[in-house]
Amino acid sequence: MLGRSVGLTNAEIAAMSDAENSPLFNEIDRQVLRYSTMLTTENRVPDDLYAELSARFAKDELVELCFTIGLAALVNRVHATFRTDVDGSTAESVGDFSFCPIGC
Repeated sequence: MLGRSVGLTNAEIAAMSDAENSPLFNEIDRQVLRYSTMLTTENRVPDDLYAELSARFAKDELVELCFTIGLAALVNRVHATFRTDVDGSTAESVGDFSFCPIGC
């Protein structure tokens, strides 16, 4: 799972569905998670959220974040379409987290 590869804990992965109320995430984490959710589910970003992100991140960082979220969404859609099985080592690594708790 991508989250684990960048250092997320099982508790953080499980808390993503209610990140706004989780003490595991700081305000920057929450902004990025709101952005990820909006971009993935609505395919648009409200002006106020963009302004918050622009105040924290340089333009090149926002571009990288946008592309990372977009690429993850693309990969998820391909796997969902073809119902791709994961290999044994990935299945071992993912364990009980065989879903995306933020509805990706």
